[in-house]
Amino acid sequence: MLNNKLRLPSYFAQNLRTQIEEMYASVAIADFAMALVAIFEPIFLYSVVHLSVSQILLLNGLTYLVYIFAIPFGARVSSLFGYAHGILFSIPFQILFWVFLYSGQENHALLLVGFVLYGIEKSLYWPAFHASVARFAQDQQRGREFSVLYAIINIVSILGPFFGGVLSQNFGVRITFVIASGLYALSFIPLFIQKEIFIPKAYQYRDTWELYKNFPSKFLGYAGFGEEMLLLNMWPVYIFRVVRGYEKIGALVTVATLIATIIALFIGKITDIYSKQALIRIGALLYSLFWFFRITATTVASVFFADSFSRTSKDLVFIPLSTVTYERANQNHIMPYAVFFEQSLAIGKLFAAILGAILFYFTGRFEVLFIVAGLFSLLYMLI
Repeated sequence: MLNNKLRLPSYFAQNLRTQIEEMYASVAIADFAMALVAIFEPIFLYSVVHLSVSQILLLNGLTYLVYIFAIPFGARVSSLFGYAHGILFSIPFQILFWVFLYSGQENHALLLVGFVLYGIEKSLYWPAFHASVARFAQDQQRGREFSVLYAIINIVSILGPFFGGVLSQNFGVRITFVIASGLYALSFIPLFIQKEIFIPKAYQYRDTWELYKNFPSKFLGYAGFGEEMLLLNMWPVYIFRVVRGYEKIGALVTVATLIATIIALFIGKITDIYSKQALIRIGALLYSLFWFFRITATTVASVFFADSFSRTSKDLVFIPLSTVTYERANQNHIMPYAVFFEQSLAIGKLFAAILGAILFYFTGRFEVLFIVAGLFSLLYMLI
């Protein structure tokens, strides 16, 4: 094991449990595959399929509409068959999503099927992922363990857009989707290096409903993730309009993510020391302000700085937010809280998709969407 061979500085988690190490490896493969195409998916829909920003937002809203209703069933699958199996069952739906996404340029009806399948994929993957991290992370270094996981996600997010941009520019988007699918199909392997030891336990949605009644402010706080609906689907299109070219976009996002990754490890360290709620509030305020700053981002340089500072301030929110979420899940019933978190998030994203689509339809202004995302970001302060 890595942590038995190296003396790592205190910014890194040490003596990791096997399940967490296996999750790190799985996430590295899966997220690299997704990073090859993720930022280019809305650009593909915008520039190749010729959908409007409003149509892109509504399609993604369909995913979260499905997700809201499907996630209790996904949680039940993981509770009965194991967390690793829940992730395994999600993989075909992710690959089919990419197949239907690419095929949608010929038949737009296939896009609807693809985004429904994407909602099913999420309902199987995320309850299993969150429950696994909440169960096996160690309390005294939970922040550092998550920051390392987040850093791994960011590292592959550094490499992914660069290679995805090169592949798409030189060989076409189709080849990029094929390579991403092949890599993603391998992401389950680390989870089954050792046999999963799991005691089946039936999940009941009423346990999650009790959390809605007991923590209404937390529901609103998690709904703040609605800003990600605009970040992941509108911001790439905006970058495309300013920067132009897959390779240039990939390079810009690569450098911006590198900066955020270095800072993420430091944030994980201070998360284990200082008040997580205070860090979340400070981060939410800064992140909201940087959303408003994007209004002035009209050149390649200003887009780069806006993306870099926004990623860094998002880390200041996301790492302590995720840490405190896993702590609460571990203190309560793990799977009900994982569903509460993801379902609240999905409701926020669905609302953001509908609101953003309506506002852009009537105004045609990206600046309006920046303001909406900034206001959604302030909700994080309620967590």
